[in-house]
Amino acid sequence: MELEIRHLRALAAIDDTGSLTQAARRLGMSQPALSGLLQRIERNIGGRLFFRAEYGCLPTPLGAEVLNEARVVLAGMSAIADRVGEWSRRGLPSDPLRVGGYCGFLHIEVSRWLHDQPWCSGVSVQEDIDERISVDKVAIGALDLALVYRAPLSGLPLPQGVRSVVVHPEEPVFIAMAHDHPLTTLPTITLADVAEHPWVDEPPGTTRWGTYVNQVCRDHGVVLDQPHSTQCLATMLELVTARFAIGPALATSRDHPGAIAIRAIDDHPLAQELRLYYRPASTVEAHIEEIHAQVVAAFQRRQGCNAAYDHWWRDRGRALALTG
Repeated sequence: MELEIRHLRALAAIDDTGSLTQAARRLGMSQPALSGLLQRIERNIGGRLFFRAEYGCLPTPLGAEVLNEARVVLAGMSAIADRVGEWSRRGLPSDPLRVGGYCGFLHIEVSRWLHDQPWCSGVSVQEDIDERISVDKVAIGALDLALVYRAPLSGLPLPQGVRSVVVHPEEPVFIAMAHDHPLTTLPTITLADVAEHPWVDEPPGTTRWGTYVNQVCRDHGVVLDQPHSTQCLATMLELVTARFAIGPALATSRDHPGAIAIRAIDDHPLAQELRLYYRPASTVEAHIEEIHAQVVAAFQRRQGCNAAYDHWWRDRGRALALTG
């Protein structure tokens, strides 16, 4: 595991607060997830970075050295963001327009439309599974537009120099399963039904999504059995097709007759917020209303991808998008 900016931010938060619990709250993750992340960082570095004292977590001598370097890097990232912000305010064009985030089919739909606009000289598409990375890339000027699904958790403030607009405040998360899975025969599927079958999802602690799923399950009194973990969509779909597991799916996912079926969970207990992120005084900001309208139009055209989506779009999705 290579150290990343999010790892350095986690170490700084623990040092600043002197508490894993408070640091986890600041980072918008659970205390067990932060503890596990810290253990992985320490294994990678090869030594303990913090020890528990009477008044909280204190850095070890090695930890103090690592923190000194980490704060230099974090300060450098802030300086880069400030410098990029200065250039952005000068109105210099971005060539090509860099589109990121993690949002499924929307990347292609929006990028295809952007490519045809006279004010866009090209498009570069990239994805990051962690919403925090995408937003940070916008802040430092590595992305011009990010289409990001956010787990509805607190603790993720908007970085300085970044603006956003909501597309869907509560877009449901559906379930992907094999076309002949027993759940496909039920008239409706509850979260308790889902918990009775093996689950595949990203490795625990990878993003804020896992923390959110665990929170929802606790609220509903269920525990998901997750024997499989992967960040690769292709692997997940193979596991689902083989009936080894069921897993989460974006509402806009397509049914694949004879292979994969997409189903909604009754009352939509799992949902995400879809946001567009950009920098002020940029080309994207000048056209953000057009971009927002094109995203909504892409959802409109997505009808027919699966029956659960069509029902949600007619019932709530279209109205939410137009008022989001």
